[in-house]
Amino acid sequence: MYQPKLPIQPLVMTDKNLLMQRLSDCIGNGYPLWISGGVSENKVESLVRRFDLNYQILADRNERARRKRAELGNARLLLWHDEKAGRVAWWMFVSPPELGSHGAHALEKLHDMRKRERVEFHGFELVRLPKKGQEGERLTWRMTEHKYGAWRDSIIEMVRSGNIRELHGMLYGLFASPGFGGVRSQIGKLVKLYRAEVKRRGLKEAPTPPRQLRYLRRLRDKGIPLAQWTCQHGRSA
Repeated sequence: MYQPKLPIQPLVMTDKNLLMQRLSDCIGNGYPLWISGGVSENKVESLVRRFDLNYQILADRNERARRKRAELGNARLLLWHDEKAGRVAWWMFVSPPELGSHGAHALEKLHDMRKRERVEFHGFELVRLPKKGQEGERLTWRMTEHKYGAWRDSIIEMVRSGNIRELHGMLYGLFASPGFGGVRSQIGKLVKLYRAEVKRRGLKEAPTPPRQLRYLRRLRDKGIPLAQWTCQHGRSA
């Protein structure tokens, strides 16, 4: 069955850091309501078409401005290909009712970031934290309580084991974490724990953590246009 081309080709992202940055952007740019899910690779195009028909997620900047002037809300969709799972994860963000009515307000069970219903991704959560030395809050990612606790337990266990090779690998993995502000603060605390455990055990050969925590620069949009991605992974059902 022939289906017309989509008016805009959304990107299917594969870079985790870019996805996390764009998830944060959506919240920060006035879309605090959200819902998420996942679909098999062969159903992504059908999902996008349905969401655009119902929620106009492919509206361009001019269309969004016109809708806003007409007191109508807007929505955005992000796609991420989880190759290991053979699925595509999706997030739809919607503007709040006070900025205009939108179909998703009634048809979807939306979470609300303003009520601390947080977006989570691979053990990280999107939160608002106080700005250091300033008034107000900043939107950033940090490890979930479970993930942070797992790192604490791992550090204590590995230092006590005294396996130098494993300690090198552990520090490499820790400092490879996404370089968002909230994550960097947590890594700083974990490094203090690591140093304290090394000192307590008297482990003189223990590796020294890197001197600086990695900052995540602003990333450019990068991904595979949906039409191209669909050709590579099979047509939608």
